[in-house]
Amino acid sequence: MSDAFTSLHAASLVGIGLLNAGLGVQILRTRSDQDVVPLAGFLVGISLWTIPQGLLLVETDPTVGLVLSIVINAGAVIMATGLFHFALAYTGRTEWLRPGRLGLIYLGTCAWLVVIWTDPIHHWMHQPMEYTQVLLPVVEYQNVGYWLYVFWNWSLSAGGIFLFFVEFVDARGSGVYHKQSRLVVLAPLIPGAANVLAFGGVTAINYSVWGFGATGILIAIALYRYRWLDLVPIARDRVVDEMRDGYLVVDDDRRVVDYNSAARTLVGGDVSLGEPIRDVLPESGPVLDGDRGELTLSRGGRIVDATASIVGDERVDGAVLMLRDVTEQRRAERRFQALIENVSDVVVVVTGEGEITYVSPSVRTVLGYEPADLVGETVFEYVHEDDRPRAIEAFEQLRTGPDDETRFEYRGRHRDGSWIGLEGGSVDLLDNDIVGGVVVSIRDVTERNERERELERTNRRLDEFAGVVSHDLQSPLGMAKTYAGLARESRDPEDVAMVESVLDRMERMIRQFLTMARAGTTITETEPVDLRSVVERSWTATKTDGCTLERSLPSDWTVEGDADRLRHVFENLFRNAVDHNDRPVTVRVGVLETESDGGSHEIPRGIDEAREGDDVYRGFFVEDDGAGVPESVRPYVFERGHTTRREGAGFGLAIVRDVVEAHGWHVGVREGADGGARFEIETS
Repeated sequence: MSDAFTSLHAASLVGIGLLNAGLGVQILRTRSDQDVVPLAGFLVGISLWTIPQGLLLVETDPTVGLVLSIVINAGAVIMATGLFHFALAYTGRTEWLRPGRLGLIYLGTCAWLVVIWTDPIHHWMHQPMEYTQVLLPVVEYQNVGYWLYVFWNWSLSAGGIFLFFVEFVDARGSGVYHKQSRLVVLAPLIPGAANVLAFGGVTAINYSVWGFGATGILIAIALYRYRWLDLVPIARDRVVDEMRDGYLVVDDDRRVVDYNSAARTLVGGDVSLGEPIRDVLPESGPVLDGDRGELTLSRGGRIVDATASIVGDERVDGAVLMLRDVTEQRRAERRFQALIENVSDVVVVVTGEGEITYVSPSVRTVLGYEPADLVGETVFEYVHEDDRPRAIEAFEQLRTGPDDETRFEYRGRHRDGSWIGLEGGSVDLLDNDIVGGVVVSIRDVTERNERERELERTNRRLDEFAGVVSHDLQSPLGMAKTYAGLARESRDPEDVAMVESVLDRMERMIRQFLTMARAGTTITETEPVDLRSVVERSWTATKTDGCTLERSLPSDWTVEGDADRLRHVFENLFRNAVDHNDRPVTVRVGVLETESDGGSHEIPRGIDEAREGDDVYRGFFVEDDGAGVPESVRPYVFERGHTTRREGAGFGLAIVRDVVEAHGWHVGVREGADGGARFEIETS
């Protein structure tokens, strides 16, 4: 044995090798990440380099010494390759971790292992010598291949150390990251520097083998003291620092021990390590103490949401404070809320079972309800019972069908009990985390529907007018032309009189056309109308030819309507009674009265004064004591053009029907008390 080395040196090298081998095995057992495999390879390579060197110091058998030297050289290659591979993975150099590039490195390593194990044959690396009781490498016995082998190992080792050093320089934040990165750099740097010094002739002995003892110790400290591989600096740099959310870590004394750039921006000022959080963000106390799960605060013109997570172990009790800039989100929410609250349509959110969870304020205008009155109710309860089955079916199809949107038009119940036309659409957003329901948009289309119905009535009347004009006016017009031609030739006064008679008839028909057109228009403005005065004026304006009028109307009774159009009703009914009977008739006008007990009766004939009591009138009637209307004819009497007189146009009763329906009333015909015609108009 050389005087320079003792059994203690040999034992120390074996111990260093066993330490690193044990760390490698422990890492593989406790870490599932594939990135730690090259780290374990690095540590095993150290053990293959140090343990044989320790044994070589006391070995005297040349054959065993040769095998140990081969294992030493192979361990160096494995160690350098594992270090470089782990450095690439640790620092996130994903472009080098691709199979193509990484495969080239391992291909080179395998080639060197083949060269090392076959060197006793070709001696490309070492000259023949006796490897006993020496500390490798023995510089004076190396060939060219050995120096290429050294260059390969040093290149990989230097590359790994450089990557760790760059990570150390870039690492920022609390002491835990600095200490981790410092240990990671020093662990391979110490033996690497010792190896360089030995080969450079600075030191007479290559202390790198003992330097790997420091490597194992530093890695053990990093693993078990600073949780290396649990909190990797590269993860912080790439995840924490690049996060858009702010990140503040405080220790058990509520001092800042780590932060990222986003936190500094959101806090709106400088942040220093060790600074009390109460100075940096005084509003964060409630969330750090666990009194509140979330806090919204304003900092530097921004709206920030803050949440805290408690972290710690038996030594440390700290917290991670997350800050999120929600300025635009809050603005969007306020803008959306303003739109919802001010839009004329009603927005309703319901569950999958139809339960109302939200109603926009516009429901007050459309349906008369307060939003709070509807929350918790079932939406289908406010749909007309005739439309309800269709609404439920459409809702179920929306929930289960391929389409996530549907349109509808139903009748909805107003707060006052009336039914109004509603149109809208439904969108299934039950899977949306923010909405979590079916969104229903509703608008009142009652007026629109009424306009459409009025337009349909107008178009129908126009079609009828066109038919009447083309048919009923052509006949008298032809007669007028014929009699006019006869009058020119004969100059007979009777022919002229016939022309005048036909023209008078055409004038009456045109006047009735105009009346009929105006009568069918929907009445939008009404006023209290004294029915007695309307009856009197209508009777005076009608040629009664000796007929008699009897009134049975209360003196103070009024109806809501249009007085001018109601005159058309009475004038046409009076004219119908006079023209369709051969003798002077008596025409009676009275009220239809509904008693408080639910019965119905009429005011006795001849009573013209107001009645006392709580009687409610449901309408009025006009009847005569003439020939009446046959029961078979009654269904057709209100049709346009229906008449039993040759000179009649058949518009009178059609005008009556149009005016009554324009008021929203109902008219019917039946037999009168004296066998004549009785027309009943119900106003309520």
